[in-house]
Amino acid sequence: MSKWGALRRAALSRAGVPDAPAAKRWALVAVVDAVGTGMFLPISVLYFTVVVGLSAGAVGAGLGIAGLVGSVATPLSGTLIDRFGARKVVVCCWAAGALAYVGYLGVHGWGGLVAVASVAHVADRMVNPARKVFLTTIADAEDQVPLMAFQRAVLNVGFGLGGLATAAVLAIGSHTGYHAVLLVNAVSYAGAIALVLTIPVIRPVPSARPREADGPRAGYRQVLADRRYVGLALLNILVLMYSTTFTIGMPLWVYEYTSAPASLVGLLFTFNTVLVVLLQMRAARSCNSLDRAPRVYRLAAALFVLAAAGYWAAHRFGHATAVAIGLLAVAVLAHTLTELFGAVGEWTVSMTLAPERLRGRYLSLFGLSLSAQEAIGPALVTGLIAADADLAWFALAALLALGCLLSARLVRTAAGPDAAAEPAPSSGSAVPPAS
Repeated sequence: MSKWGALRRAALSRAGVPDAPAAKRWALVAVVDAVGTGMFLPISVLYFTVVVGLSAGAVGAGLGIAGLVGSVATPLSGTLIDRFGARKVVVCCWAAGALAYVGYLGVHGWGGLVAVASVAHVADRMVNPARKVFLTTIADAEDQVPLMAFQRAVLNVGFGLGGLATAAVLAIGSHTGYHAVLLVNAVSYAGAIALVLTIPVIRPVPSARPREADGPRAGYRQVLADRRYVGLALLNILVLMYSTTFTIGMPLWVYEYTSAPASLVGLLFTFNTVLVVLLQMRAARSCNSLDRAPRVYRLAAALFVLAAAGYWAAHRFGHATAVAIGLLAVAVLAHTLTELFGAVGEWTVSMTLAPERLRGRYLSLFGLSLSAQEAIGPALVTGLIAADADLAWFALAALLALGCLLSARLVRTAAGPDAAAEPAPSSGSAVPPAS
């Protein structure tokens, strides 16, 4: 083994990546994807306002329309995954993403922004369930959540690199820097495609196309008939409050309702990023089976109540700047731990309870909870804070805790040996049972 190969193997092992060739290649895919995505996101709005010359309002409206188009396309991803396979959908989505980021170079008006951004958002939304399904075909059940955790951790590293790229682009002050970031993102997609094509599948998924005469209804009708899974997807909208309350609620709260300096917002985001990178893999190891998911959900609920109390205390008792900063740091610590455990619960439940034959459709349905939260979350968070600063965080905590505790109760009913059971494949199938 070469010195570089030995160092790479040691680094991935230390990061908690399972010692399997497919898992390690997927980890490299995650790194490549994270660097490109993380570099573009922080400068996306700036590109359209500074380089293209659109107003901030026009950019917001255009990206909002593109996001809606992407959300509507999400269910299509499930159908394509179950029919053609997750790898093909991943490759096609990343290819479309690469073309979209190159296409941004030719955007000169609002119509072009909407058109190209819609392609990018459709690709981004459709690839999310495809990545999860593909991961279940290349890793054993006990390795799947750790790999998701690693992917999320390196994405935060990518965001950190993106922050540095933003600083460099702004320092240069020319359009060339923005164009370079777009091209780097497109190249990162191409690199990820090249890597994902080399990953061997160890757990092939049976096609959802064949239907036995006496078999179950295939397609979204069967998914929607699974009331437990649909209920968990709906409750996940509340669980995902941990994201919106941090990205929208925390900056607003620090700036408007505490004595802390506005510059603290950036430091708190950095604190959150570092914690995710350091602790996400450890959080994943706390939930390596479905029967542990209820505990993870309850822990997330308790931690967010603590975070809410910290934010409220920074407002009520943080008249001294140092006190406010200390209380906000504790609140963000608890908030980030909520995020870590909430994400682990989501991954475990959504992937374990999805039958293999229709896993694409199941995960696409679950993914709609993110779209719903992104649609209603910002208005809900800002509205509650504006309505009553003293009660806002406790109301938000009650909503998230409700989602977590009801999810825990539903998962408990599914944690038996037949939790992820589905109709047996036809005779002669060598496909292993769902884990």
